[in-house]
Amino acid sequence: MVLEATVVLGLGEQAEGEEVLHFLDRLPAVRVVGAASDRRGLEREVQRTGPDAVVASPDLLSANLDVTSLLAVAGRETTAGLRAAIEAGARGFFLWPEERDSLARAVERTARRDDAGERPPGKVISLYGPRGGAGVTFLATNLAAAYAARDESTVLVDLDVDYADVTVALGIVPNGQPTLAELVPVLDELTTEHVDRVLVDHPRGFRVLLGPHRPLSTPAGHQVAGLAHVLRARFDVSILHLPRALGAVTRAGISASDRVLMPVTLDVLGFRDARRALEAFSDLHLDGRVRLVVNRAARTEVVPEDVERVFGRRPAAVIGTDRAVVRAQNRGELLVGRSSRTARRISALARSLLEEEEAS
Repeated sequence: MVLEATVVLGLGEQAEGEEVLHFLDRLPAVRVVGAASDRRGLEREVQRTGPDAVVASPDLLSANLDVTSLLAVAGRETTAGLRAAIEAGARGFFLWPEERDSLARAVERTARRDDAGERPPGKVISLYGPRGGAGVTFLATNLAAAYAARDESTVLVDLDVDYADVTVALGIVPNGQPTLAELVPVLDELTTEHVDRVLVDHPRGFRVLLGPHRPLSTPAGHQVAGLAHVLRARFDVSILHLPRALGAVTRAGISASDRVLMPVTLDVLGFRDARRALEAFSDLHLDGRVRLVVNRAARTEVVPEDVERVFGRRPAAVIGTDRAVVRAQNRGELLVGRSSRTARRISALARSLLEEEEAS
């Protein structure tokens, strides 16, 4: 298991420094052990605490700092700031707050391990569909079952606070079970203990954070990012079921994910909506995380090969039309584990995503 990454902060601007401190200190695998507002004070804190990493403004970083990982953070990117970070030997330059998730991952990777054979931080996979009925809920629920069948500790999180379709798709009758609503009061100070108390066990071996039984006010983006980091430290695989709207929850969920699966149906409107979503992700520099999944492929005027021609990328999987899917969803059942082509393809998709991550 990854131990806590110890960090010393060196941020001169007081308000920004407090924001970074509060953000990093809430992460379950990070502990802030010191802070300073000038270069000499930063050097003293590093000598005193011997941290795994220093997170500091570029002008406070120095090659003299005796630490394994130097990480620069700034409110804006400037030539002078980049040059200072490079000269100090910084391993990364992160804009605050836009790249807070990337900063958190970089800090977590600095944690020393007491046993190289223990599990590294888990993977986060998001499911997003720009069009209703594309198959997001179907893929999310069945991927959770596929990973659980591989003995991966798995959690499925329904972040669609308006519709909470995962509850119905899993055949769960709302009857007082805890949901995302119970986490709202503590989202800014979330711990694994908070999360464990609201998870529901599914008989197929994974755990579920249900969407609220009634529509809920949308969480803030940084709260979603914090939730993803807690889950990463707790589970091998975390699957985020994202809402269709490209709002704060969706953008934060995608930013916090290693991979994003976008199901695409073989029709003109499906292609149009997928293209618009990819353009939005490209503007946010998130496009590289997206993998397309052709869903309900049948003999139509549009064929799976058109996906590569239109989008310039091969689909990660092609799932054909299967009447068993509708029957299973109407009954709150899962296909994975059954002897069917659709189940085998979803299991193969789950395996390929992990292999892709391990190879990267």
